[in-house]
Amino acid sequence: MATPRGCLRVLTQTLIRLARNGDVEGFRAYVRSDAFLAAFIGLDPGRRQTAMRCHAKAATMCEAKARHPLVPPRPIDAKRSEKASWGDVQMRARLSEAYAHAAGDDEQAARLLGVSLGSARLARKRHLPGQRLISTRRPRRER
Repeated sequence: MATPRGCLRVLTQTLIRLARNGDVEGFRAYVRSDAFLAAFIGLDPGRRQTAMRCHAKAATMCEAKARHPLVPPRPIDAKRSEKASWGDVQMRARLSEAYAHAAGDDEQAARLLGVSLGSARLARKRHLPGQRLISTRRPRRER
């Protein structure tokens, strides 16, 4: 990996390998890692665009081959039967289990539940009381 060309080979090889396995968590961890940063910084500026194209291709492939793919959002005017029923007790139990397993990560919980990211995030805010967000708004002044 001493040459910029070697950095590009290592970088693209690792991205494609993780994508081929469908390892979404491993893919994201590698992109955040120091190894990726060192390989990317070692590239010539002209080769960085090639690395970014490879990243886009690998991200698409990784999502397609993921064990639990992320569901695309439903249309706003979708029928009630096409939407998740959060009023159901079993669905709320699955919601709490998914967030416990995902350690609060909305995307991983959505993958486990088989719903869209927005649906999982909204259900967490509405139905899981222990994970309420702290309001950053100032309190109203008393008159």
